[in-house]
Amino acid sequence: MKITKLEWRGVQVPLRSGSPWPHGRSKDRYGLLLWIFTDEGFVGVGDASPVGPSSGDGISEVASLLHDLAPSALGMSPTLAFDVLSSLAPHTTAGSLVRLGLDTATVDLLGQQAIRPVADLLGGVIDWVPMNASLDFLEPDEAAAKAVEAVAGGYSCVKLSLGSRDPDVDVEVVRRVREAIGYDVDLRADGDEIWTAEQAIEVLRRLEPYDLEFVEQPVIAEDLTGMAKIRRSVAIPIAADEAVWTLADAENVVAAAAADVLVVKPTRAAGLREAYAILEFARDNGVGAVVDSSMETGVGIAAALHLAAALGPARACGLGTGLLLEHDMLKNPLVPVRGHITVPQMPGLGVEIDHDAVDHYTTGVMGVIAG
Repeated sequence: MKITKLEWRGVQVPLRSGSPWPHGRSKDRYGLLLWIFTDEGFVGVGDASPVGPSSGDGISEVASLLHDLAPSALGMSPTLAFDVLSSLAPHTTAGSLVRLGLDTATVDLLGQQAIRPVADLLGGVIDWVPMNASLDFLEPDEAAAKAVEAVAGGYSCVKLSLGSRDPDVDVEVVRRVREAIGYDVDLRADGDEIWTAEQAIEVLRRLEPYDLEFVEQPVIAEDLTGMAKIRRSVAIPIAADEAVWTLADAENVVAAAAADVLVVKPTRAAGLREAYAILEFARDNGVGAVVDSSMETGVGIAAALHLAAALGPARACGLGTGLLLEHDMLKNPLVPVRGHITVPQMPGLGVEIDHDAVDHYTTGVMGVIAG
């Protein structure tokens, strides 16, 4: 199987309501899709969208790098082309995103060629993954009501955003939600890097009676010493989120005894292979792991979903962000139904692009390299 053409398109997709990012507001999510065409008729698709909302300039930079590197891939097998272009791509954000898109498209091609879903190629045996319902900075009454609504809708895990308000309010939100949903539903929280280690310890000790599954990133990602101190000082398990981008980051977190759980995002890890390596490392070292998305299109969600299914029954994952987009670029959107998302069972990623939607939301950033 040899590459005959590469193509890419930028998209700008409005969010359904407000912005889910705590450090700024954005009405749109910018992304970049790429396709690898082969002489055997297979077409692999990848998502090279940046972490967070990004911008037109952000995806233009990725497209420009693709334009420079893509000619080197023509005539090569997809796996060799990925290795070559990965080595040529600079160690920058744009370079990581090129690796991400190429890696995802290559894995899609390998699954199609083998007539097997990507999850199957990775050793997965499950066909659905539970999701957490995310509640962002709501007042106590509304948070409790939304949590009850989520549980009634089939979710068995609820995640709360904390840290950007008075600690008394955060504690009250957790208390009200726990009382509303009972203790049979998993409840987790995200500190979004807001607290100091001392503040986190004070707040989390107050939250201990409410049986939180874990709290993500209570301090800034660089403060592994602070995370380790928090972990020693409170009964609530600690999860490393922003602190984990690469396998090396995961190794540093575990070496520092800074977390009980690793939050793995293929977009941050620059591809499925690195993300899978992080999951294997977590398993081999007795550390928990969950897979989250970063507002990708449905292509990126599909890749993360196959990854989450790869190592057996998954804990609830944060892959329901397609609900926040006006369109996820798929003909059959990958969004939670009754609190879970079914893993596509068609060969490769198992998704079908809605090309009319890509045309509708295009930014005008596009390119084709053919040989």
